[in-house]
Amino acid sequence: MKATNPLFPHFGLYPVNLIFKLVFLIFILISVSCGGGEEKEEKPDRAKIAEAKNAFEKEIYDKAKSSIEYFLAQHPKDVEALIIYAEVLIKINQLASARDKANLILELDPTLAEPHSILGEVAYGGRRFPEALKLSRKALRMDPKLQAPYRVIGDIYLLQGKTKEGIKVLLEAHKLDPEDIETIKKLSSGHIKNKDYAAAKKYLEKGLQLDDQVPGIHYNLAVVYSKMNDGEKAIKHIDQALEQYEDRKTLFWAGKSRDTRRILEKKFKLNK
Repeated sequence: MKATNPLFPHFGLYPVNLIFKLVFLIFILISVSCGGGEEKEEKPDRAKIAEAKNAFEKEIYDKAKSSIEYFLAQHPKDVEALIIYAEVLIKINQLASARDKANLILELDPTLAEPHSILGEVAYGGRRFPEALKLSRKALRMDPKLQAPYRVIGDIYLLQGKTKEGIKVLLEAHKLDPEDIETIKKLSSGHIKNKDYAAAKKYLEKGLQLDDQVPGIHYNLAVVYSKMNDGEKAIKHIDQALEQYEDRKTLFWAGKSRDTRRILEKKFKLNK
């Protein structure tokens, strides 16, 4: 008579351990085929964020806006992208939308300093300087390595006639990132207000070495060379600023560049 396994009679005398191993292997195969979706999920492609940052630094705000909106359409709660988007919105004067993005970031992560910094920039853009100072200082207490609050505070000091104080604060921003173009522009503006044109020129020339396609750098250089009575170079840089502002469709600054060119032509008796 054929012996049988008392637990699994149809398997004869096959070892019970072997049967369990076969069952376990089948279970693993089913799990891999049905439950591996989460591991196969691709991480967000952050190339659009890098693209937006690059366009932002070059003051190509429409390109920065479209790149970051493309990314956010797929990842609407990505905090880094929302921060960049808010900064772009501030630059194109959509302050209410920038405020909304800052509040959304606060909802996603209340511990971040960046939304307070953004709200400070929004208040600065609305010329609510006491509120801007308060929010920017709060952001710095939370994260003293942020640059934007230093720029806001420094620029407000410049507007208030506290030129030396403004330069001192802007230098703190410059120390954090010596290659930040926005800080270089504001720092050069401080030195222009302080009538230290050699210092302003030094920072602007450094900005040109980093990127010669930033119209704000050329505009400030035109002002510096005008003050240094070098009309030829002043006209050269205002023309470059005007061309780049027109390419970016930055209407306000394009108009301001035309006005500045007319002033330079009259001052130095030069024609284009």
